[in-house]
Amino acid sequence: TIAFGVPGTSMPAFGDVLSKAQIADLGRMVRAFSPPQKKPAVALDIPPPPAEPSALVARGEAIYGKLGCALCHGKRGRGDGSAAATLVGPTGLPAPPYDLSAHPLRRPRGPGESTLKAIFMSLKTGLAATPMPAYDSATTDAELWAVSAYVATFLPGRAALENRADEVDPMAQKLATGENRVRTGYYPGRGDPAAMKVFGHEIGLQGEPPAALAPAQASLSPRQCARCHAKQWREWRGSIHAQAVSPGLLAQILPMAHAGRHATVESCQRCHAPLAEQRAAIRTKGQKTGYEKNSAFDPVLRGAGITCAGCHVRNWRRLGPPRIADTRLPSLPSYPLTELAIYERADFCLPCHQLPPRPAPAGKPLLNTYREWLAGPYMRRGIQCQSCHMPGREHTWKGIHDPDAVRQGIALSARAEAAGDDVRVSASLENIGAGHYLPTTPTPALWLEIQLIDGAGKAIPGAAKKLRIGRHLVYRRRFVELEDTRIPPGRHATLSAAWQGPGAANARAAVITVRVFPDEYYERFYAARLEGKLSAKARGLFVRALARARAARYIALTRTVAIRR
Repeated sequence: TIAFGVPGTSMPAFGDVLSKAQIADLGRMVRAFSPPQKKPAVALDIPPPPAEPSALVARGEAIYGKLGCALCHGKRGRGDGSAAATLVGPTGLPAPPYDLSAHPLRRPRGPGESTLKAIFMSLKTGLAATPMPAYDSATTDAELWAVSAYVATFLPGRAALENRADEVDPMAQKLATGENRVRTGYYPGRGDPAAMKVFGHEIGLQGEPPAALAPAQASLSPRQCARCHAKQWREWRGSIHAQAVSPGLLAQILPMAHAGRHATVESCQRCHAPLAEQRAAIRTKGQKTGYEKNSAFDPVLRGAGITCAGCHVRNWRRLGPPRIADTRLPSLPSYPLTELAIYERADFCLPCHQLPPRPAPAGKPLLNTYREWLAGPYMRRGIQCQSCHMPGREHTWKGIHDPDAVRQGIALSARAEAAGDDVRVSASLENIGAGHYLPTTPTPALWLEIQLIDGAGKAIPGAAKKLRIGRHLVYRRRFVELEDTRIPPGRHATLSAAWQGPGAANARAAVITVRVFPDEYYERFYAARLEGKLSAKARGLFVRALARARAARYIALTRTVAIRR
C-alpha cells in the first residue's frame, strides 16, 4: 500500500521517494497502530491458482449467488445490491461497495501478483475497516478461485481472467523498472472516470464545433464565456490563472520552441496553457516524440493562460460541478452540461499542484501541495482546496500574491521585555489558515523581521533581525535545498533576539513586520538570466518579468510592541 498506493482513492504511491528499508520501517509503524491480536498471526496456505480460470466462470457465478455476494455487490458487481445502502464502516459512516465494472481493484498489487490472485485474497481474508468479510472458513479454496474467476469478468476493459504475473498496476510496473516520472498536468490515479475525462490524458484539439452551438458557444475565448458567465469571468481575469502565461514563462519557452524542444514546452504549457489550441506545435499521432505545426494555434488564446475552457470544455462539451439551487445560468438543451463531482474535490487541483517525485531535493518534490494537504489536518476535516481558494465557487484563487488572503492565513504574536540594558524580543508567526505548508511552493519567501525603535520612532542601528520563512532552493545543475523553514498547518515559526548596550537602553518599542516576496525565487532567477547573453526579445521579456516580480512585494502585517521594563 505504501509503495504502490491504492488506485481509485486519494492514497498516493511512495515507492518512488522511499527506499525499501524506509517502507519496511513505515509498515511496522502502521501495524503498531492496530490493537494487539488476540492470537498469533498464522501464515495462510495459498493454493496455486487454476490453470484455466475461464472454465470456472459458470461455476463461480452459482457460488457467487450462494454466498450472498449479490446482496451487496449486485448481480454484475455494480455495487447496486439490495443491501448495499445499509452497509456502514467501522466509523458508522455509509460504506457501500464501489462499482467493480467501472473501477479497478483497490487492493494494492506489486510486481508478480495477478488480478485473479488479488481477488482471491480479498475473498479469503476480507478487507479490514470495510464491511467486506473474510470467506476463508465459509467455503473451500477451490470455490473461492471459481468466484474470483467470475468477479474478474466484472472488471472494466476486458474479462481479466488470464492468470498473468505481469498483470500489475501500471504505476507499480514503472516503479519496478525505475520509470517513475509521472507527467505533470495529468491525473495520476486510476479508476475515476470523472477525473480521466478532465485531466486523464493530453487535452486534444476540440475539432469542428457542432452545428447546434451558437457562435459564442463555439468559441474558446474567455470573453465569449463572459456572455453567460459574467461573474466568473470578472473574477477570473484578475486571477493568477489568467496571468499564467507571463513574460517570465514566455522568456523561458520561446527559445525552447525555436530550438525544437517541443516536449519541454509542452510540459510547461500543460499547466500554464492546457488547451491544444494554445500550443504552436502538437504531438504527431502515433509518435511519442514527433511534433507538427498546429494549424489551430491561437497566440491570443495562449496569452489568456488557464482559461475557462482549459478546465470546463472537452470536445465542445461542457463539464462542471453539480448545479446548485440558486444558479442563474440558463439550461440550454443545445449546450448540455456534464456534472462531475470531482470539480469540488481537492484531487481536481492535483495534476498541476503536485509535481512528480523527481527531482526531489531533500526528498521532497519541487511542488508538494497535494501531499501536504493529504498529510495535514484539513483533509481529515473534509476541507478541500476549493473550500479556501474558491469560496462560494468564486473563480479568484487567492493565494500568496493576495495580501488579504495571506493575512487570513497567519496570526502574529510578539513580546518585548527589558532588564537593565538588555532587551529581549520574541515574535511568532502561526499558520492558522493554510491547509498546506506556508508557503507551499519554493517560489515565495516571507520575512519575519524585528526592529528596535527609540522614543522618537526612529530605527536603532544594529538592532534588527529577520527570519526567512520558505523553502530556499538554488539551482546548481540540479536543485539544491539550502533550508526549509516553512510552517505546517497549525504550527508556528519563532524569531527571538536580544540586544545589549546603549542602543538597547534607548529602545522603547519593537516593530514586528511580516514582509512577503511572492516571486522571490524568480527574482533571483530572472536577475541571473539578465546577466547572460540573450536575444533582444528574450531580454525584454525577462526585464518585464523581473519588474513584475519585484512589484508583487508587500507588507502583510506590521505591529509595534512596547518594551516592558
